[in-house]
Amino acid sequence: MESYKLHDTKVILDGSSVLCQLYYNHTISKNGCFGGDYDKYGNAVYKFFNMLFQCKITPYIILDGGYESRKIDYTLRMLEKRIVTAENLIPTTDGRHEPNPIFLEEAFVGIARKLGIKLIRCYFEGDKETANIAKALKCPVISNDSDFYIFDVPYIPFSTIKFSVQSVSSLNTDTKEFIQYKYLRCEIYRTDKFLECAGGMSKEILPLFAALVGNDFIDGINILKLNMHLKYNNNNLHERIEAIIEWLQRETKNSAIEKVLHTYKQDERDFINKKIEDAIIGYTFKNSQYLKYFDDGTKTDELENDYEENKFNDFEKLLHTFPKLFLEKFRKSLYPTRFMDILTHNKYYKFKAQIEVKEYEDAHAISYEIMSAIHKILTSSTENLICVVRNQSDIKEMKLPICHIDLPNLTEIQTTKLRERQSLVFLILNIDVNFSIKCLHHFPESWHLFILTLKYMRNKSVMSWYILYSIIICKIVIDYIDSKIGFFRSEALFNEEFSSKIKDIMSNKKPLQLKNSKQLKDALDDITFEDAVIFMNRIKVYFEFNRQLERNVKMFDRKLMHSLSQFQSCFLHIKNLNELLNMPFEDFLITECFNGTFVYNLSYSMLRRDNLDEVKDLFRDAPSILNTFEIIIHLIKECDESS
Repeated sequence: MESYKLHDTKVILDGSSVLCQLYYNHTISKNGCFGGDYDKYGNAVYKFFNMLFQCKITPYIILDGGYESRKIDYTLRMLEKRIVTAENLIPTTDGRHEPNPIFLEEAFVGIARKLGIKLIRCYFEGDKETANIAKALKCPVISNDSDFYIFDVPYIPFSTIKFSVQSVSSLNTDTKEFIQYKYLRCEIYRTDKFLECAGGMSKEILPLFAALVGNDFIDGINILKLNMHLKYNNNNLHERIEAIIEWLQRETKNSAIEKVLHTYKQDERDFINKKIEDAIIGYTFKNSQYLKYFDDGTKTDELENDYEENKFNDFEKLLHTFPKLFLEKFRKSLYPTRFMDILTHNKYYKFKAQIEVKEYEDAHAISYEIMSAIHKILTSSTENLICVVRNQSDIKEMKLPICHIDLPNLTEIQTTKLRERQSLVFLILNIDVNFSIKCLHHFPESWHLFILTLKYMRNKSVMSWYILYSIIICKIVIDYIDSKIGFFRSEALFNEEFSSKIKDIMSNKKPLQLKNSKQLKDALDDITFEDAVIFMNRIKVYFEFNRQLERNVKMFDRKLMHSLSQFQSCFLHIKNLNELLNMPFEDFLITECFNGTFVYNLSYSMLRRDNLDEVKDLFRDAPSILNTFEIIIHLIKECDESS
């Protein structure tokens, strides 16, 4: 590894790795036990991309796709592990040991698309394609995946990047020109340097080295059987790697493979040899089938031609049977990875672990009907979709009931009119189509999926009013208050900025003359800066971790969290349904409407305040925001009572 100044270049982002690193290491006070502070995460993502832009770094994002068969066992083990982790998660748990919030990838992708960043979703695993594209574009990869130590491309471990833009101003003594540029400090790894340090080990043997150490392609081989005649501790990864390097220096690729195979029984050798071959192929450079979709005009003559037909694996061959439209939208990340899993496996693995009550039915159960409809549209199949779901602390496979609604297939949807596609959403969610006239059309279009989700949950009788109030208030704060006063999630920073202004606002405050209008859009436009500051001052405490939970973890209300997990599951799968139906309703960014800590804290404080009059005290001295809130709740309750 060597120090490096990153600037004025293209970079390939291993999106599936980077999006997690931004959450775990750069989202301040994320409080994962509350389901995800997506607004804080969004702030970290924007900051990261803005730093790249300042340094004239052009990012290209590569995302993983569906699961290949060889990854299924590993995927199921990880799901089991995350369920147990979520079950044991309490507010004092180290943030590094928590399951990812279920909207994390959607949040990252949504922001990248909003910023106009080029991104590609691979049909299946993306590491090899990431390296291929980096090789073609002659630029580094940013990731935290150790596999990139083996690929022969410049690799910047994400953890080495310093989140502070530096500036350089100097005089070029040769040209007498003044040079100015901005850069990010980081460290870069180059394969040639590693091989130099490894005593001149050849590049062709690197994939075997990875297989011996243990990677995603093959479990670590038992090198104790290789008779290396070296002293080392096999349980110490560093010593194990040094021993493998020293042994490989004395071997060719073929002699090393032969000796590895002889450590296995005769009837196991063909299988292990195939595993090793697959590992080596996994690190072999070829022209990426995805490079052309970046429309970069890059020539790739120096790499081998694209895959020959006889080199396709079974799943790659299966892709040729899928509609081209599906593949195009999937590649553009307009469809989630779960759609590919449904088409390739007829299984759904993405009911992700959340914070729930173990004894209750899986919080995702509320989304089963939505997933059955998605399955029917995607596949036109009369078979049941097999889902992997939580069963207390374990997982189990279950067949979802077949959707009996008459639905168009994926091809037919492309020519279905907007009104009809909107009607399909109402039909699948079992919401009266008149809800659109009575309630939905009063809201801005960016609210429609949000309101439909709340309505769906109210119809299912799984959402109390105090939770609904909290979710609505959270949406108002993130979407409207933040735009008035700026992004503040720390009491200390807010007080530093506004403590003196609040005194001035209160001393000069006059009765607000609101328009004689019951239109929500007017009310949202009428929210004043002064009311935004006063209201934020009153509710800012709910964005912060409640320290009482540290002293008494029994206060942590898992029943409340179970309800909030149901909300997130509904919201996510209704979003996916909307995507499959070609966006009959405007899409949304979760970073602009949900902060789990805020919603949990406010809901907990309102447990016994279902009465709207008792909630109104929160809006004291902020009449424009109270007016907005009352209009929203009136619209929802009016439709709730009439349904």
